[in-house]
Amino acid sequence: MPARAVAALAVLLLSVGTAAAEERINKPPRDDDVMARVNGTTIYRKDVKDIVQSILVMQNTQPDAGTVSKLADDALDSLIALELLYQESQARGIKVSATDIDAEINRSKSRFPDAQTFQAVLKSRGMTEKELRSDTQKTMAVDRLLESTVWKDVKVTPEQVKKFYDSNKEEFQHPAQIRVSHILIRVPEGDSASDRAAAKKRAAALLDQLKAGGDFAALAHKQSEDTASAPQGGDLGYLAKGEMDEAFEKVAFALTPGQLSDVISTPYGFDIIKVTDHRGPGYAPLSEVEERIRAVLEKFERQKRQADLVAQLRQKAKVEVLDH
Repeated sequence: MPARAVAALAVLLLSVGTAAAEERINKPPRDDDVMARVNGTTIYRKDVKDIVQSILVMQNTQPDAGTVSKLADDALDSLIALELLYQESQARGIKVSATDIDAEINRSKSRFPDAQTFQAVLKSRGMTEKELRSDTQKTMAVDRLLESTVWKDVKVTPEQVKKFYDSNKEEFQHPAQIRVSHILIRVPEGDSASDRAAAKKRAAALLDQLKAGGDFAALAHKQSEDTASAPQGGDLGYLAKGEMDEAFEKVAFALTPGQLSDVISTPYGFDIIKVTDHRGPGYAPLSEVEERIRAVLEKFERQKRQADLVAQLRQKAKVEVLDH
């Protein structure tokens, strides 16, 4: 956590009125201070601080003490909800095997370049592998509870999608756009001049194939090193000015539909661009955004049902929130 974020969090934890503040300055809050109990299970200050820290490190601006206070309150509520759901999962006999836990942790490890980096990140978060296994088991049990109960029959109808679209049409307004496809040959940062030359030569050979009548989508699918767009034949969808790299954008907006660019250099490597459509300002048609709307509505419904279940569990539980 940046030093300024630590200071903001310290202000939050110590600012509780003049007399109380003096007492807390003399006796600062400890990470093992109890902040809540859920049916006797303890939630510690460190648990809350860890969540707040993970949010703060992703923010580009320094939040004020009030914002950090709200984050801490929300973090505590989330931990209470997690514990309620976990206890319900255990009451229903939901099990997570050691093999499943190992597989999930291995998936997490695979996102890091090596084991040393993974261990360094664990250490920076003040977490042991034993604690990681415990947290993984808990979250997997809760996921299985939610998947088998409140999430299992969530469905969004075409009528709901259409109603959302009609009621929020301004959200789907767009400026002038072009529909762009590309083939990218990557040049990683730090590659040698010879590697860069080889990548450019490979891109030029692909451009020759395209000019000779090669299928752009098929070549992009096989050869493009943009893993997000390659499966779609290089299609990036409709883009407006300001949504692309500057060099890429300048070339793309100069092309007419069906026209190919030369091989161009971008911060990512060498690109071949094809524009497939131009359209002026307007509204994206429902067919273009319906899957995005459906995903949003399904997410909202899952969240609502999850909140309803937590509220029911909390009503039956003994939840003690201590002064913090």
